Amino acid sequence: MTTVASADIYKLAEALRKSGKDAEATTQEVLIRSANYLLTEMQVRAPVDSGALRASLGVRVEGDNRIIIGPDVPYAGFVEFGTKPHKIKPKSPGGVLAFQAGGSTVFARVVNHPGTKAQPFVQDSFDAWAKSVGPEIEQAQVETIRRNYGRSA
Repeated sequence: MTTVASADIYKLAEALRKSGKDAEATTQEVLIRSANYLLTEMQVRAPVDSGALRASLGVRVEGDNRIIIGPDVPYAGFVEFGTKPHKIKPKSPGGVLAFQAGGSTVFARVVNHPGTKAQPFVQDSFDAWAKSVGPEIEQAQVETIRRNYGRSA
């Protein structure tokens, strides 16, 4: 019985050594799965007006291990964090603002904007991902060890 136990421990030790070598690939797999998870969460949670914000969401890989996920429109931060009340003025001096209100075009030299409430779709997506990433990494490592343990049997 001791021989069987020591043989099993040897196989497990060998599987762990192989798993250590596979850790980098496993980490990359988890990063890719995490990026896709985050992207999907943001797409579901992003508020939709014109659809441009949601359409701008994407994943970009830079280098070997840098993955960038997020919106690519200039107003995304205003949606995520909200805005305080502020004045909106024309871009050119002496110009006027034109916008639609109640089915009519309105012209103004300045608009007192009441501000907007934050709609944290990126933070909420990240929070949901953070709750899932620990178990996902653990599961990926367990799968790698099982694969390697099976190979050494």
